[in-house]
Amino acid sequence: MKYEFKTDFNRITINLRNIVNQAISDYIQGVKAPSKLLDASFHLIKSGGKRIRPIILMEVTELLGGSIEEAIPAGISVEFLHNFTLIHDDIMDRDEFRRGVKTTHVLYGDSMALLAGDFLFSIVFNILSKSYDDEKTKELVKIFSWASMEICKGQAMDIEPDIYIKSVEDYLEMIYLKTASLIEASAVAGAIVADAYEYSEVIKSFGRKIGIAFQIADDLLGILGDPKKTGKPVGNDIRNGKKTLPVLYTFEHADKDQLAEFKRIFGSPKASDEEINHVVDIIKSVGAIDYSRDYMYKLADEAIQLLKSFPSSKARDYLEDLVRFIVYREV
Repeated sequence: MKYEFKTDFNRITINLRNIVNQAISDYIQGVKAPSKLLDASFHLIKSGGKRIRPIILMEVTELLGGSIEEAIPAGISVEFLHNFTLIHDDIMDRDEFRRGVKTTHVLYGDSMALLAGDFLFSIVFNILSKSYDDEKTKELVKIFSWASMEICKGQAMDIEPDIYIKSVEDYLEMIYLKTASLIEASAVAGAIVADAYEYSEVIKSFGRKIGIAFQIADDLLGILGDPKKTGKPVGNDIRNGKKTLPVLYTFEHADKDQLAEFKRIFGSPKASDEEINHVVDIIKSVGAIDYSRDYMYKLADEAIQLLKSFPSSKARDYLEDLVRFIVYREV
């Protein structure tokens, strides 16, 4: 679906990403630690990334009357926190590549990768305590520590899906915990930085909705995305037996014959492209793609309605564009 941006979205996004990247680079320059720990800790964050979480934090801060400059320390903190979770996630999933580079544990070993993740987690709270007054630090620590706990709960569900993820409702709970909670926390942190505590609940709801929509968009890209753009082989999620929203919907709505075929191929690492296409046809035929898209678009529309409760501004327009970008990107 085409969407006409209200802002010069790409230019603003690149500018915001550059601000975050420069602040991360400046911070890294001043960190003293054994060289291998430094290399392992900052390997993944140096490889790039969309920087969605700090961008949301900074733009919510601006939306609520604060400055992007004041939001930068909290912004890079949430990016360090995000990368900590990625390092540990890669160890648990035994993933070998992320963002087109070898994962931290592949390059440096499990023990050093675990330390690197722990080091990044420690950095988060070190930055916050040095950058804000006591009240803001307390509130930021509270929201980021809460998100860290939620992520652990979601990851526990994700690594044992046969136990914890048996329905669409289970999956939605898991992605809220594992993915959306940190995006929600990023939005709330923007309200904290802006001293706009009275808007925390509406901003929290905004972050939750776009966080869940963000993961559903990834689910759809895993099935329908162009591998040249997503960086994933065609059918990778299906071969790996990844329980995503469209997959779980298919399990619940396929007829007996479709389900038998689906189960025969799903989770088979050696499935042919023809078999993968057959599974995708089943997913489409039961309405799983349409269901997932509609659910995602509904969340996006609700998030945008929440934004419209604030006065018109460049930050509001940009955040609206960001929501649309999240749900319409190559889906």
